[in-house]
Amino acid sequence: MGRIDKPWGYEDQVLMTQVDVGDRAGMLGMRRLVINAQEMTSYSYHDEQQDIIYLEEGNVVIRVNGEMRDLEKGEAMVIRSGQKHQVQNIGSEVARILEISFPYRPEDITRVEDPYVEQRQEVSE
Repeated sequence: MGRIDKPWGYEDQVLMTQVDVGDRAGMLGMRRLVINAQEMTSYSYHDEQQDIIYLEEGNVVIRVNGEMRDLEKGEAMVIRSGQKHQVQNIGSEVARILEISFPYRPEDITRVEDPYVEQRQEVSE
């Protein structure tokens, strides 16, 4: 577990554990995303992973398949596999989001739009 720095802020891994959900076994991942003011995640989708995004604090909008949706503090949204999604902090303070993913696979991500592509390339070099 621990902190992973991101171009938009950072994520803290809260819980990683193997679980059975219905007839599926897989990794359950729970992470706290801390998104800096006026920053956003990449617009991406997962082939298998599904997410629950819960806003702990801040002011965010979520783009899901091209549609913008407000998320209020204390509200959650389910992101199904295959849905393109992006979280944008539209506030002047950090936003804190609890993200619960199943089956959690960090490599199961396809970035459609990435405002930080250059920073990611610098890190991988």
